Amino acid sequence: MITRRKATEETTNGGPIEEVDESEMKRTRVYPKKNSSSVCFSTSRKIAYGAFYLFWFVFGLLVLRKTQNAIAAVRYVKRHGESVSQSLIENSPDFKDLLYTLDTEFTKPPAFLLLNQYALNMTYNFLCNTAQLEGVHERLVFVTLDSVARDALRAKWPEIRQLYWPTPSLYKPFSFAEGPYQTIYLLRANLAVALLRKGKSFWMMQQDTFWRKSLFDQHFEDDMSFDALFDQIGVDEHSQRAEWVNGANFFIRASNKTLEFFEGVAEKLKHWYAPDMGLMIHQCHTWGTVRCAYMPHKLAHSWEWMYTSQQHAPLIMQLDCETDGGSKLMQLGRFGFHFTEKDGSCNATKVHMAAERMEKGNIEVTRALPSWGRLQFKAYWWIVDYMLMTPIIGPLMKPYLPLVGFILMITM
Repeated sequence: MITRRKATEETTNGGPIEEVDESEMKRTRVYPKKNSSSVCFSTSRKIAYGAFYLFWFVFGLLVLRKTQNAIAAVRYVKRHGESVSQSLIENSPDFKDLLYTLDTEFTKPPAFLLLNQYALNMTYNFLCNTAQLEGVHERLVFVTLDSVARDALRAKWPEIRQLYWPTPSLYKPFSFAEGPYQTIYLLRANLAVALLRKGKSFWMMQQDTFWRKSLFDQHFEDDMSFDALFDQIGVDEHSQRAEWVNGANFFIRASNKTLEFFEGVAEKLKHWYAPDMGLMIHQCHTWGTVRCAYMPHKLAHSWEWMYTSQQHAPLIMQLDCETDGGSKLMQLGRFGFHFTEKDGSCNATKVHMAAERMEKGNIEVTRALPSWGRLQFKAYWWIVDYMLMTPIIGPLMKPYLPLVGFILMITM
């Protein structure tokens, strides 16, 4: 493009007009150079903004997913709760037969464990673990939830007592915090109520626990200083989560107080999306009627013991925290706690070796890559510990925080 301009020195004299090529002017014009540091800063800022928005987008999706799961779980319990109701249990001929067995064949409180066909391998592993511990199997009663579990357990371990309670809503495999998961704990709470109404003290236990020695040899039932004795989570007695019920292995003494306690747990499980251990923690810390006591960590510990210095090996250790029940036994095998052979027989040598490794503090956690479920639990416990360490607010939250445990675990 050609433009016209007047030469500065000739405009006053009426001199000639100079024609200038504007494209030439653009080529020769000098532009300021951009600073490389400002370019880097601009790029970093864009990445930061992108990460910020991505985080909240993913967080929002997880919240929506958790909300959907919570609603589905509560609806599942409401839909199937009648099949595990207190009245149905108490009026059952099988339950009446169980009461007769407890009256005539038991001199000590029984220990109840729940079982469907998808937990058979874990159950065989537990029975192999405790087979050499005197008097343990004689105290066990398995509540079998389907005919496959009933028949398989009877064939492998005919001396183990059972209460057959077919529950179609629990026939399929399920994972942590789902509807069937809540339903099975509603069954456990209602069974507790039915037993307490008949004046029966009892243990509730889970088969994902390694027994180095017999818990029954501690004679907890003879200690009258408490109404309910629970295992606890946390690393030791000084942990922020000490005196938080773990809920895997606990003893309940029959009384009107403990009956009221479990009636409260059962009623809330029918309507709340909350873990049963969270309800028990809340009631132990706020009701003031039931004397709750806790087994010392040196006697009963959780999987967290393996990630400490492994001093003072506990008598029993619950090896939970897997969100996928199907992978639990595989994870136990990586830590050296798998005691059954392919043909279903027990390997007593492996049991002895596992106990010896615990006593020496030689459980090799580094050889087993942590599962996704274990990583999540470790992260959530870390967050909870810091929340409970908060001055003033932390102690106030301690009885109530477990009630919203399922809600806060948005990745599960």
